[in-house]
Amino acid sequence: MYNGLSLEQAPPISVVLRFFLTVPFFGLLLTCCMFLYPTEVLTPLHPYSLAAVHLMFLGIVSMSMIGALFQMQSVLGGRAIPAPSGNALIIHTFLTIGILTLAGGFVFAAPVLFTLASVLLGAAIVYTANLVLPLLFGGVVHDTLRGMRLSLIALTLTAVLGIIMASSYASSSFGFHHDMIRTSHYSLGLVGWIGALIIAVAFQVIEMFYVTTSYSAWCKRNTFRILGAALVLKITFVFLGWAYGWVFDLAIAALLIGFAVTTLRKLRERKRRVSDVSIRFWTFGTVLLILSTAAHTAFLFIGDTALETLALLAFALFSLAVILGMMGKIVPFLVWFHLNSAGYMEVPIMSNVIPAARAKILFWLFSLTAAAVLSGPLIPEAFAAGALSGAAMFAVLLYNLIKALALYRHTLANGTRFTMEESPPSAL
Repeated sequence: MYNGLSLEQAPPISVVLRFFLTVPFFGLLLTCCMFLYPTEVLTPLHPYSLAAVHLMFLGIVSMSMIGALFQMQSVLGGRAIPAPSGNALIIHTFLTIGILTLAGGFVFAAPVLFTLASVLLGAAIVYTANLVLPLLFGGVVHDTLRGMRLSLIALTLTAVLGIIMASSYASSSFGFHHDMIRTSHYSLGLVGWIGALIIAVAFQVIEMFYVTTSYSAWCKRNTFRILGAALVLKITFVFLGWAYGWVFDLAIAALLIGFAVTTLRKLRERKRRVSDVSIRFWTFGTVLLILSTAAHTAFLFIGDTALETLALLAFALFSLAVILGMMGKIVPFLVWFHLNSAGYMEVPIMSNVIPAARAKILFWLFSLTAAAVLSGPLIPEAFAAGALSGAAMFAVLLYNLIKALALYRHTLANGTRFTMEESPPSAL
């Protein structure tokens, strides 16, 4: 099942869980903002809306994805990240404080917070890229690693553009190129960073976890080339003011819908037919990706801002669905793997780390939240209700993670090992 993976290179469990455990707290902060200020959050470019967007895509999505990168790079690339615990602590600290100060900058209109956020977030992201990106070149050649390269490059460029915009907010001076920078910032962040990394992960985990047929060699070989080229050309057209830049949006939309439809078909035809809640998350997520892409494409021709809001909400929910589904697979695996590799005899089976009943509760809370949030552009009260179900969802997620960590620590403290020659793994 894990053929081709260098599991012996996996970092300590504390590296990944440090990032994962922070996600529910940002989720609760986001849902508080949604509940208290639903109209403002749904208003494009409103300070509260910008705060909510960054809490979602930095505090929840990017926090999860950077934590997962520490694991994926090591086991897929076969080259361990140096000093993973110390480096993860630095990145996590800078990222956490940076996200909080950026959100505070929007909410309180405080120039000093924008300056501090740009320094902290810029340092965290550049540090991450400098740490991980060199390991993705010159070693194992893998389709998922190619996607990780593109996503990290896009994340770095997203951060650079974000720093430029943060300086504009800090000085309250918005130049001629501000809208162009914002468009490029969103495109690189949403499509280049998040979209490319999720596709890269799917190429690995859909086939491995659910025993499906492989994505075609052409698809794996060319997806990231097309995505990268379309982003470069779109941004070039934006800054040069050339017409017909929407053609590249259509190319990206076609690629994303093609990926979503192919993934849905593979999940439906999977060979491993056992019930798995993570499959529901992937299925719902890919449907949300189709909805997001369709809404954005309609916006290009109609120009109704409600469609663009719907596209952003659906994309956020797509990202969250995949993250929740993957956490439900990654966390039990990490608990099982690290205890098993350390020689403990009473290793809990993966299905006992996060029981199916709690995983299903998380999925139904997500489904309720998604339905309410997507109704938000038409019914702000539904959006506020979605914030309540979303808060319950993140509370359940936090409980699942804490219980998994408690089980891991309990086994460390009370379990019997086959050998005592090795020192036990570290507790978080």
